[in-house]
Amino acid sequence: MADIINYHVRHSVNIGDFVSSPLSYFDIPGRQTQLRDIDELLDPSLEASDVIIGGGGLLFPRFLKNLQQLRQRNPSGRVILWGVGQQFYDNASTSWRHFDYAPYLDGVDLVGIRDYDVGLPWVPCASCLHPEFDRPRSPKHEIVVFSHKKFRLNIQGLPTFTNKQVDFRAVLDFLGSGETILTSSFHGAYWGALLGRRVLAFPFSSKFYGLKHRPGLYPIERWRPKHYKISVFGKTLYQKFSKKWFQCPTENWQDYLEDCPQYPDSLAECREQNQQFYQQVVELVNGS
Repeated sequence: MADIINYHVRHSVNIGDFVSSPLSYFDIPGRQTQLRDIDELLDPSLEASDVIIGGGGLLFPRFLKNLQQLRQRNPSGRVILWGVGQQFYDNASTSWRHFDYAPYLDGVDLVGIRDYDVGLPWVPCASCLHPEFDRPRSPKHEIVVFSHKKFRLNIQGLPTFTNKQVDFRAVLDFLGSGETILTSSFHGAYWGALLGRRVLAFPFSSKFYGLKHRPGLYPIERWRPKHYKISVFGKTLYQKFSKKWFQCPTENWQDYLEDCPQYPDSLAECREQNQQFYQQVVELVNGS
């Protein structure tokens, strides 16, 4: 039995660990810890006196019931939210400020939310602590495109990468190779800011709007399933919609580049917030 289990969403970047898990970077003095996937949250074979729910868009209806059951199953243990954030898809650009955090915070002992300016303690994703951010990188391209594997940007003629099955160094090397990053990935926008790059994001959910170091935001009404069509002499012979990935309009994206700021102090600021929250965690779990 571990003293503390950190349940976390395994990131799509394949580097063999949890890049956004706080316990990938911090030890809790005198406590045994484990890193586990969020889908194991209610595994009866896993027991801990305290639980950290860390990283990702975990404030999402899919996870709410499990969070509530966790509290019921282990009423004497402490529950800590570290760098979690909201995520919903309908009318995200106008409704993200009205998200109801209360059901997710019921019974939680310590809260650190990656969404900024929502009336709750701000603690950004712990991946900012990864040592790969300390490697110097010089831009090689004016603009690069970094797509989420399910929400792809179809912008021709530019260096392109996705977050599917590549290691973390390769991702940061690619992001750092651009002076400006066009991205449909939340972490692409977050990591791009930490690297000091300009970022234009193409959001697909509410999580993009809570970034403190907010990128330029391309106005998207809707992402649609990829449409495959075969036509001969103007007559459609075959068409199909793929549910595996989506695309959005990208016309006139150049018009939004002037709204893309740089945040040269963002890496130090995000690391400092995580360091301060770590001290609070240690005081809580070792204070009794």
